[in-house]
Amino acid sequence: MEKKSCDAVVIGAGIGGLCAAARLSHAGYKIIMLEKLPILGGRYTYVDYKGFHLKRGVPALYYGEKDPALVTLRDVQGDTDFEMRPIPLPKWRIGGQDRDMPTKGMLWHLISLTSRDKQEEERVITALRRIFKWREPSDRITFSDWLAGLTDNKAIHRILNAWVVQIVGVNSWEISAGEVVRDFLLFRAAGEQLIPKNGLTTIVDSLAKVITKHKGEILTRVSTRKIVVRDGIAKGIEAKGPGGDFQIEAKVVISNVGPQKTVQLAGEHNFDRGYVEEVRDLKPLSGFNIFITSNGPLYDWPGGLYTFETRRSEVWIDWTLIWPEFGPKGKNLMSVYIKPERRTAYDLRKEYEAFMADLLDTFPRFKERGGEILLVRHYDGEWPFLRALPSSERHQRTPVENLYNVGDAVNPPGWIGGAGAAEGARLVAGDIIKRTRV
Repeated sequence: MEKKSCDAVVIGAGIGGLCAAARLSHAGYKIIMLEKLPILGGRYTYVDYKGFHLKRGVPALYYGEKDPALVTLRDVQGDTDFEMRPIPLPKWRIGGQDRDMPTKGMLWHLISLTSRDKQEEERVITALRRIFKWREPSDRITFSDWLAGLTDNKAIHRILNAWVVQIVGVNSWEISAGEVVRDFLLFRAAGEQLIPKNGLTTIVDSLAKVITKHKGEILTRVSTRKIVVRDGIAKGIEAKGPGGDFQIEAKVVISNVGPQKTVQLAGEHNFDRGYVEEVRDLKPLSGFNIFITSNGPLYDWPGGLYTFETRRSEVWIDWTLIWPEFGPKGKNLMSVYIKPERRTAYDLRKEYEAFMADLLDTFPRFKERGGEILLVRHYDGEWPFLRALPSSERHQRTPVENLYNVGDAVNPPGWIGGAGAAEGARLVAGDIIKRTRV
């Protein structure tokens, strides 16, 4: 069996693994990265499909110039030379009208549009300002439960649920009230969202070049079979690639495949009972991303459209209104993110039927404009929208010495999705460098 050795082996080339590997490579560590797919980036990259440029998960740099993935790239590469464009402010469809949003105070504006009277508006806004500026609410209740203590106005509940879906990707009854505040405060401080000309593939490819420039190896089509643990310490991995089985001895193992898979690969017996139970309790987040094409745009502004008076809360964005290159000439590409009302045990057919009804209600000229469903993605199982609901993440260090997790299931508090995975990778790389300077 072939044997290799390195300072750190990284399992999985999602954005968390790539950022950790790039930072360590830049610091002088010998890195070997393993990826079971033929492409890098996981849910953070783009692919070409029938002439369209489609995101696999994360569409943009949600935190703009402060996005941890972009910060990582600049830390290890220096200035970036690719073009980026901001995602303009969305409109919200309220009472059948597509309403412009102010550059500041969008949330207050939404509440004012849906409040039954001025007293209710002031009560809700005052309470929200207090939790944003003074003290976040408890993590023991959901944001929906917290809001129920203020008002029974269904319009406010629905529009704030759509707002939570927009920012975090989950329903307001699935996430703690405290986590919503933490996520929102970081999100608000970040500024406008950015999307590179070639999508996030630009970030992924640039990070990979940093790794190989510093003599790191990136091996694709490789399946990790086992994380080797001896005397409570991670010693490397066993894997299988196109050339057969091989082993890698490493001083550090970084897993970007999720805590549950990490425990499986390393062997449950190597972890304490409490940690194993915590990992078992992690709740992945499911969702749908549906891509729509049409002969010309279905709406005429370059931002998105948010709907909440529909059967589901939906986020519609025409990417070709920002980058026309994302579709063939004369074709528009729109995606819609849909969060089912329940986290599990929902009917796929019924969810799709609800979406189609919402699509035709929202865009009555859909068929007239040559509208077609290009692709339906269902994020679930081993490829969820997120591997853990926000506020349920665990620390990156595992009970096995020198074995770390990165990825969206172990995001630092307040960070969301791929940006959180990149921020977690920064913390992991910093911890490794502090403990094991080469």
